Amino acid sequence: MPTLADAILQEDIHSVRQLLRYGDEVNQIDEYGFTPLIEAAIVDNIEISELLLSQGADPNQQDVTGGTALHWAAENNNSDLCELLLAHRANPNAYTLAGQSVLVMPTLRQQSALKHLLIRAGADQVFAQDYINTKLLGHMYELVGTASIIDPQNRYVEVDFEGFFLEITIGLIADSLAQFKNHFAARQLRRYSGLAQFIVEVMLRASELIKYQQYRVDIRKFQSRIDALLRQQPVLIPVGYEGHAITFIQYNNIWVKCDRREDSRLYDNIMFYRIQHPQQLNADFVKTLIYEKQTSEFINEELDQILGLTPLTELKVESQISGNCSWANVEASIPALFFLVLMDLNPDSQAHAYYKTLAINFFQRWREWNKDRALHFCIQAYQEGDAIRKACKAEILAAILFQRCDPYNPSDRDRIESILSVLIRSPYEYLLKNYLRVYYYEGHTEEGKRFAELLKDYGYPTGR
Repeated sequence: MPTLADAILQEDIHSVRQLLRYGDEVNQIDEYGFTPLIEAAIVDNIEISELLLSQGADPNQQDVTGGTALHWAAENNNSDLCELLLAHRANPNAYTLAGQSVLVMPTLRQQSALKHLLIRAGADQVFAQDYINTKLLGHMYELVGTASIIDPQNRYVEVDFEGFFLEITIGLIADSLAQFKNHFAARQLRRYSGLAQFIVEVMLRASELIKYQQYRVDIRKFQSRIDALLRQQPVLIPVGYEGHAITFIQYNNIWVKCDRREDSRLYDNIMFYRIQHPQQLNADFVKTLIYEKQTSEFINEELDQILGLTPLTELKVESQISGNCSWANVEASIPALFFLVLMDLNPDSQAHAYYKTLAINFFQRWREWNKDRALHFCIQAYQEGDAIRKACKAEILAAILFQRCDPYNPSDRDRIESILSVLIRSPYEYLLKNYLRVYYYEGHTEEGKRFAELLKDYGYPTGR
């Protein structure tokens, strides 16, 4: 007789009934760290879910990550199962230990029907959006540490700035780039509007490719669509392995690796190679990279040998500062694709240095615009929020100011003034004083000294 967990995972409802009759606990945490109801949600089985609920299964019991059955039903975009769980009083605002509410993934995936179902049941859009925005600010500004958001019961929920979803990141960056090319801020780059749109389309294809990676998706049903996407050059290939996420680009016989991992090198993190064994590179090989589990050894050693990669050139971009590899290595594909297309149009190596400069300049202009836009939205949310939500937004603004604002960097000056205009003489001015106390007066750190000098430059008293 299988265990209750295995019977559910095998979708053997007869064995599930027997095991429940024999006295198996319907709300026990099993050997995999889940409850029976969560296991049923993982395998998308409504019939077993109904059986477990009829036997007293708690729809709000959490797994080892803090997720509930409703989280898993939403992950699988199963509206019928969500309705069943909600009818049994599942909490539409349940959140994991990481602070991720049920509504987050349907919002990010733009699953309108499921999103509206959850909202009608009481899911709080502001709570979900605050989680998303905190993560985005953390990645755009490469922040470390945590910030707080507020749940619908006005309780503080801690959210780590680092860590996000590779699947979602590609679409978000593509959307941002599409808005940038049409924005007034990009008016001096209008001549590259067509190239920018081309890059957006490459990223959108990659965004679709990685959606088929979801564990309940049978990619055999989507082979023709996947093959059609892979035939369109260039191909942006998102790959996750051993807790790290990078991107590859394949364009004819050129292979690009975007890996800005901090422990690799300070620069040269976008490497361009020539493929010497093109016969090894086909659609099945790329699908293996995206849809099968990979190891660091394969990605960083064996792959080079299989494809016969020989170094061609590189783009110098900064390494990632924090654990935001998915964001860092997806956004790195922008200058990589920009340079790749120009290099293909004009193979003359004498022009490559100029093309690299153009690519990096375009990338930096977009990146600074994206950061400014996100900061503007954060300040706007601060201004519109109640006292407790203002405190959370002020905490994020202070983190940006302390960790990532340099008074000697022209791009940061307006940001510094905007943040200080919010914090100084506000109820949240204590955040500035706390940073000074911990990192300057008591810690005597270089960061504290730099922060004290920044505040002095803007007329803020730093004496005790």
